[in-house]
Formats: sequence, C-alpha cells, structure tokens
Amino acid sequence: MGTFIKGVHGGFSGKIGHVIGAAWRGVDYMKSLPRKSNKPATQAQLTQRLIFKMVVGFFRPINNLIKIGYQSYRGTQTPINAVVAYHIEKAVTGVYPNLGIDFPKVKFSKGHLLRPSVVGVESVATAKVKFDWLNNTPPVGTSTAATDLATLLVYNPVKELFLSVEDIAARSALSFTLPVPADWIGDDVHCWMSFVSVSRKEVSDSAYVGTTAVL
Repeated sequence: MGTFIKGVHGGFSGKIGHVIGAAWRGVDYMKSLPRKSNKPATQAQLTQRLIFKMVVGFFRPINNLIKIGYQSYRGTQTPINAVVAYHIEKAVTGVYPNLGIDFPKVKFSKGHLLRPSVVGVESVATAKVKFDWLNNTPPVGTSTAATDLATLLVYNPVKELFLSVEDIAARSALSFTLPVPADWIGDDVHCWMSFVSVSRKEVSDSAYVGTTAVL
C-alpha cells in the first residue's frame, strides 16, 4: 500500500483496474487488489480467520462502550482495532475449531482511573442482578474521584446477548441492582464493570465481577 499526493483533480476512491483508491483519517492511499490463490488455507490460517471473526463478532454489539473504554487509543489504531488486537492475544481459549472467549480476561475498558475494587455480583430477586464494589478513591494525588460513574455489563452466553448501562451509579454508591430480561431466568450470566469520569474523558480498566445464575 502506498500514499500519494493529490494532483489537480484530487485523490480518488474506488476501483480502477487492479488498484483501489481510498482515504482514511485524511490520508489518501492506493493499494492493489489481492491476488486469488488456488492453494487451500492451512490450519494456521483457518485458525486465525476464526479467531478474528469470533472476537470481532463478540465485541460488535458493544461498540459504543468500546469507543468510550478505549478512547485513549489514537493515531492509526481505532478503539475497535485496539480491543480486537488485545483480545486476540489475551482472551482466546480452546483449540481449533473449538475456540471461545475467556470471559474473565475480557476488558471492555482500559484507562488510568483506579479500577473497581473488591467487586461482587449476585442474583437478589427475580430477574435482578446486584453489583457491589468498594469506594477506593484515594484522598489525594490522583484523578480518580468518588463521583466517577459506573458502567455495568452483563453477557448471557446462552442467549448470546449483552445488557449494559452507562453512568448508572457513582463510585461512592457501593452497589447497584440491575434488572435483566425475564427470559434470562435460569441462565448463568457473566458480569463486568468499569468507571468513567464525570467529564467522560477518563476511564478505568474494567473488572470482571463474576458469574451468577439469574433467579
């Protein structure tokens, strides 16, 4: 792939012959079309393709959370690129073709605020999941604050569905009870949480809170 300087007619986009022109983040570039191969894919190639598809598919429904949680990634790496690269390296488990996501290693947010501390989760009533945490705000010397707001994330692997709420409770609140869909009753769900500053310009690493069976 190569970049080019615009001429009198400017850059171009689309396909001309065997060349594709496009622009990304203000940079014009050209690249040739990939050559077709008659060779069958190796197991390593099939594994990488499946891993990529699985990780991208897992995070696509929570893209809005990723944009906030990975907002510190700048330049050529977008938040979704950053989250996919991280989880391909850190959170894939199993052997091809039986691959999966290692849920405790999932991080939907990475930042400099203090992460949630001594977290816990339990089903406390019909279709309700309670999150608990400590107020670990230091007295001085950090941007972490008692007013930081919690983002809660629940994943139901049986239904393959996420439920998330943003800015739902302050770090100082210590708990929040989240209603979940009634048809989740009896399913085990995985839970995470993170904090974001009131300005939404700083975030914490997310923490895996645990799993619970929905009552």
